[in-house]
Amino acid sequence: MMNGGEKMKKQNQKVRVMAFMAMFVAIQLVLEPLTKITEMPKGGNISFSLIALFLASYLLGPVYGIIASLVCLGVQFVLGMAVYYGIASLCLDYIIPMTLVGACGLFPLWHFKQWDIPLGMIIIMILKTISHLLAGWFAFETPLVANLAYNIPYNVGTFIACFILFIVIYPRIKKFVQFD
Repeated sequence: MMNGGEKMKKQNQKVRVMAFMAMFVAIQLVLEPLTKITEMPKGGNISFSLIALFLASYLLGPVYGIIASLVCLGVQFVLGMAVYYGIASLCLDYIIPMTLVGACGLFPLWHFKQWDIPLGMIIIMILKTISHLLAGWFAFETPLVANLAYNIPYNVGTFIACFILFIVIYPRIKKFVQFD
């Protein structure tokens, strides 16, 4: 049985997690329109806004990362930042990719010298790109070559931007987001 101090500590930890989730959601939503390097005509862009969700997943855990990602997705639709093109696009362009991004923390960081390398980000961005390719095929009936030409550049650009930012930001922020 927990005593009063343990209950209070657990409650405070839950409040901290919710506050950090809200912070990462807000950061992603603000960065999305501000950091678009390029935008594709039917959706997709090179942007580093996903860094907030990658950080949420690694710092808070994949469950909270997925929740934060799906909250961002819902808010993006409400604010008109995402466009509904049908159920195939909804699932393959939005729900699956955002869930994958939120789950990035399932893959451990690789510690190389003084760096924390997010190997999961590589895996997740490959799976995210495959999901977008499937959306191009099923939702938009885009031929393979055109589909690859459309989806790969912005996903690779987003990956590079987020990967570099993660390497720089993660060591500086992880000490502030610890739950003991």
